[in-house]
Amino acid sequence: MKRLGDLILPDSLQWSDRWEWSPVAQETARTLGGTVVTWSQALSGGQPITLEAEDGVTWLSQETVDALRAMAAQAGAVFQLEWDGETHTVLFRHHDPPAVSFKPIWPHHHLFTGTIKLMTC
Repeated sequence: MKRLGDLILPDSLQWSDRWEWSPVAQETARTLGGTVVTWSQALSGGQPITLEAEDGVTWLSQETVDALRAMAAQAGAVFQLEWDGETHTVLFRHHDPPAVSFKPIWPHHHLFTGTIKLMTC
């Protein structure tokens, strides 16, 4: 089951960047003598979760789009994302606008494709 807060999401919704995140941050610099200095740190939270409803795969209803837009409009709100047996605490990625983006499959139609940008807390 896929659910964000109390909103049940379509099973065909895709988590497009699921395997692209690394839980380690690293920076490197060179000393004046040419030696490489490296700093590494494990990350806690901040994993991007991009959910996509692609045309021909998943369509979102007007009710689902309205609910997601209302959730995204709550500044600083935190939600539970249930994804096929996993649970993540998430918030909308407003620093990477737009946090939600939807497009009707036909003009003036009530089914939508779109993107939902979340991140773990």
